Amino acid sequence: MDLFISHRDIPLTIQTFVSSVTMESVFSLDHFSAIAADLHYVLLLGQPLPEFPCTAWHISSQPAPSVPLVLSQHVLLVSPVSRMYFGHLRSIVKIEKSSLVVSVSPEPSAYGPFLPDTCHVHLPLLFVSLPWMRQIQYSIHFPTFRWCPTAP
Repeated sequence: MDLFISHRDIPLTIQTFVSSVTMESVFSLDHFSAIAADLHYVLLLGQPLPEFPCTAWHISSQPAPSVPLVLSQHVLLVSPVSRMYFGHLRSIVKIEKSSLVVSVSPEPSAYGPFLPDTCHVHLPLLFVSLPWMRQIQYSIHFPTFRWCPTAP
């Protein structure tokens, strides 16, 4: 895995994590979970989509985060092939029947001046707490699906 890292603005914890992951060949969920918790990120296990390996991810429905995600939340995307992406949920790109496509921007403190491209993440619908207006839009697009909206 090629990583271009400027150590000037990167927190020491992330530097250590990136260095240890690039040197390890074994996927360690415990290691990724610990670093995500230390940095207050939500760990999302997934797979880069084969047709867009650098810019699109699919997140499986298990394990679900203990608290629904919100826009601007920091996430650590990880796949079993030790690919990772530090970012934050930026905006909803597309609403589908059982998932949302969310734009995720790279976290500058993790990459320094060499930011990767923004990626799109296909998240199970129930992973995300939608703003009230997005819930209404979803209800209009998919009227047969039972949405359990939260109070605004």
